[in-house]
Amino acid sequence: MKELNTLRVFVADDSKPSKMLTILLLQSLGCTVTGADDGLQALEITSKQPFDLIFLDENMPGLLGSDVAEQLHNSKGHDEGQGVNANTPKISLTGIVGEDSVNNLYAKGITHHIEKPVTKSILESFLKQWRED
Repeated sequence: MKELNTLRVFVADDSKPSKMLTILLLQSLGCTVTGADDGLQALEITSKQPFDLIFLDENMPGLLGSDVAEQLHNSKGHDEGQGVNANTPKISLTGIVGEDSVNNLYAKGITHHIEKPVTKSILESFLKQWRED
């Protein structure tokens, strides 16, 4: 596990206010954050650069967040056999709440689900599992 302040986090959300709020909250919690505005940009960045956590809005232009997660999960790397973020936790940040809909996210490679709206306390609590004791 990593110290909280060393977490490299990725956030993709096509809603600029939502993305900026999430980025600011994560930065205030000591994370280094990279962002993207749509699913295609998210896939391009996360296919090349390693992250500790990947936060994905579900309904984005280009690719759904769960499609990005699925492609990353199934990606093959050059030498190691797995892509750079194949095993990185992929967190859905979305308003989707129905059990079947959320289960579909998990089936496509999402590992955690956080319902919008996101608050600092929700993110702080969520990030504790990646903090060293």
